Amino acid sequence: MRSQKIHCVLAQGMNRFEVCQLVSKGVRATHKSGSRFQDSINDVLQYLGTHAQSQESMRPATPQSSEKSLKAAAPEVGAKSLKPAA
Repeated sequence: MRSQKIHCVLAQGMNRFEVCQLVSKGVRATHKSGSRFQDSINDVLQYLGTHAQSQESMRPATPQSSEKSLKAAAPEVGAKSLKPAA
């Protein structure tokens, strides 16, 4: 049954969101036209439940810092206005 396969995948240490994302990506990558989507989903769940997942392949070890600088939404108090005086 599919529920047993889902429980095997969850026992690998992934949360439900990760399982949904991996199943979606796996089905898109492995689905053959003319076959049933249900069979493709079951095949991906079977693979995820029986193969050990390495943590380095799933997530980066250190969080990546964003290079973007955050700008203030409003100008600082006492800052000069960029608009010319009329």
